[in-house]
Order: sequence, then C-alpha cells, then structure tokens
Amino acid sequence: MEVRKLSELKATNPYLRLGTDVTELEKSIQTLGLIAPLVISTDNVILAGARRYQALLNLGYTEAPVMVVDRNALERELVSIDENLVRKDLSNIEMESHLRRAKEIYQEIHPEPEPEAEVQSSKEAASVEILPAEKFLHMVSEKTGLSPKQIHQAIKRDELASSEVKEARRNGELSLSQTNEIVKLNKEEQQTALDHVKELPIREIKKFVKLAKVNGVSEAIKSTPHKPFQREFLEIDSSLKKILKKLKQLQLEGFEFSDFPQETQKLVNELQHMWEENNLRTQVKYNSQEADQIQ
Repeated sequence: MEVRKLSELKATNPYLRLGTDVTELEKSIQTLGLIAPLVISTDNVILAGARRYQALLNLGYTEAPVMVVDRNALERELVSIDENLVRKDLSNIEMESHLRRAKEIYQEIHPEPEPEAEVQSSKEAASVEILPAEKFLHMVSEKTGLSPKQIHQAIKRDELASSEVKEARRNGELSLSQTNEIVKLNKEEQQTALDHVKELPIREIKKFVKLAKVNGVSEAIKSTPHKPFQREFLEIDSSLKKILKKLKQLQLEGFEFSDFPQETQKLVNELQHMWEENNLRTQVKYNSQEADQIQ
C-alpha cells in the first residue's frame, strides 16, 4: 500500500466508469474516509476505483492510498473487468460483454483441457447442459450472484448476437426473450430478419426461427407476415385472460364484482364494452367477406 498524488494517476483505462453520479460516495468518504484504496498499475494507470478517484477529486483531495498491481496486460485488464462486474449499474449488454471478455482472458491465463464428460444415456444427455470453464463460472457466480448457467447464457448471447441485435437491445427494441431466439440464427441472418422480428411476440419469433432454419430467412418472412401492433394485441389479450382468471378465483372465495371500488368496476366495464364492440366489428367484416365470396 502506498500514497500517491492524484495528479500523477492516469484515468486512461477504457473500463473506467467516469462521469457518473458520485454524490453518495462523496458523503461516505467525508464521513468514514476512503475505505478501499485505488488499484493502479506500475505506470500509474487506474485499474479499479474510478468513482472513488472522481469523488476524491470533487472533494478537493490531492492524494490517496493506492494498491500497486505489478501484472501483465491481460491480468491488469481482468482486474478492471472484475471491478465492473460487481457493480449494480451495468446494463445487460455491458455485463454480457464484460463476462465474455473475462472468460477469454481467464482461459488464456489458465489454459486447461475440458474435463472428460461422463458416459450418459441419450435421455440424460438431452437434459444436461454442459457448461465450459466450470471454475471460471463458479468464481464469477460468487462475485456477481448470478448462477453459473446464467453467466454461461450471457456469454453465449454476447458471442452469438450481431452488432445490430445488440444495438436493438440497447435501444429497448428487443427483449431478452426475443434476443435468445433470434441469436439462434447466424449473424448475417439476424441482420436480415431484425426489422421483421423485433415487432413480433416471442411465440411468433420461435416459429419464425424454425422456418428460417429450414427454408431460409426470406421464406420465413413471407410465411410470417408482419401485422401492425400484433405484439401489443397479444400482450393485451394475455393480460385480460389473467384478469378474468383472477376474478374467477375471487368469486370462488366469495368476492363479488360489486365489492371492487367504483373506479375499478368502471374500468372493467369499459374494457368489456370495447371488447364486445371489437368482436362485433370482426364478425361483420367476416360476414361481409363471406357474402363477397358467394357472389
């Protein structure tokens, strides 16, 4: 442990998370002092502790305790990733990217053959997912609270997803479930299919991917025409079915619809009225189409 001037330290590490709100950290340092030292390399590059460094500068400190790490480039990178993995404000995309890179570094530093798989029946083999680099997965699991399987899936998602799919997730255009399906296609196919599938509900995406694997993406697009607001319609339909199920459960317990607040009763009646009107319009349209066909 040493003490270094903050002006000597270099915040050039791409893994550092600078520019974040450190107000609470500043209050902690003012009350308790700096509990954990900054971690730096032998050439004064900050490897871990960017927020602590930022808070110290904001508070007017000129020096801080540091821990100097004399490691090679890969090990220094792993220290920085490790610091970020225990943070709670990483986005899913950032977390997955960090996990994948950490695994790559770990396997390069600790090359070891995969353990020989035990002989299993085909039924057993189908129900067991083989997770590579078990030591790494359990080590990261202890630090992050994620299960080894979750970590493995996150790494595979980052490896398989195209840059366009990652960008769509980053912008909130794709859910995790949708992403898990579309990455079953290769990256070129993902790029072709993305605009079509990101508006589809998950069950339709599953059908789409199966078709694409057999007949190609272009044919799958033709076979699953895009319907405007289809995902929204299915979400509303699913929610209404859940509400009806809950109402029936309450009726069995002796509750009546009249027991609900007036606002709730009004809302449910409005929904029911809208639903009946929609069904009526659909039936009229269907009857009209049938009449046209007869003529």
